[in-house]
Amino acid sequence: MDLIEISIATALVSLLVYVGLFFACAACKWQWVLKLGFIFDPLVKLCRLPRCCSFYFLMCLVNLSSSLPTLSGFYKKGLVSNDKQVIAAVLTAGLPIMLWYVVFLTGPLVIGLFGIKNGVCFLAVWACIGLVQTVIGVTYSRIKLSEPAQEQDCEYGGYSYEGGDFKTKITDAFRESLKMAVKVLKILVPVIFILYLITGSEEIMTYVKAGLLPIAGVFPLASEEALLLAITAAVNLIPALSMAPQFIVDGLPVIDAFMAIIVGMFLFNIFEIFHAFIPYNVAFFGRKPGLKVAMALFLSIGISELVVISLLWSIKMFA
Repeated sequence: MDLIEISIATALVSLLVYVGLFFACAACKWQWVLKLGFIFDPLVKLCRLPRCCSFYFLMCLVNLSSSLPTLSGFYKKGLVSNDKQVIAAVLTAGLPIMLWYVVFLTGPLVIGLFGIKNGVCFLAVWACIGLVQTVIGVTYSRIKLSEPAQEQDCEYGGYSYEGGDFKTKITDAFRESLKMAVKVLKILVPVIFILYLITGSEEIMTYVKAGLLPIAGVFPLASEEALLLAITAAVNLIPALSMAPQFIVDGLPVIDAFMAIIVGMFLFNIFEIFHAFIPYNVAFFGRKPGLKVAMALFLSIGISELVVISLLWSIKMFA
């Protein structure tokens, strides 16, 4: 990527951040907006989270790029009142987030590359990663979060909704979200710009691949093709998905191809903690809470991917 492309990408991320914060501020002014996430109300109740988190889960499912800013907006407005609730919400969002990837990002590509049968199987494997992460989030919330003292607190975090007509509410939401966005983006924009520079450097990514190779060798990848597929997926998932069907045609078992791609995703997660988890969460939630959320997210995703890798290996060995 050249500087112009990096600048455009950074501007796009900044816009999506603002959109998420605006949604959060607008939702605080209309109860019906918060209630749009009603399909996730049972999950929110199970996790003892404020009801606004159902709207956050909905955003994860339909507009992933703005979902974390939305949760950040709820946190700053007091609807999500503490670090433990933020961590529980982020972890529990694993399945909605993975369904977004399956439906909107990789689903059509995977079906086209792998065919219907293998494509659906791979997407199911991918969804399982999100399911395991959601189970981790539910378990964490049941252990760490207590039952809310009042039903109102469970639903709205005790937030007092403001009066006013439509124009006033929209104007207030715009001003509040803009104020939040300035604080967030003055930290996030320089970090995003630098990270795009790093990931766009072929020389740096060559060193990254070399560093990941010994770690990939620990996993039960049975061939050089599978190892190459894992390293490629660790750096860029789309080329790995494009390579996998040809490797399968050349004799690589389908389950080995699936496992190699998931191994690559696990390796990418190691890089992602510095590339995204820490910078984004610190920018949105502050230094101490952000680091807690980043580490919890890193561990939960890693554990989820290891569980699915183990499941695939068990199927290969004993089926």
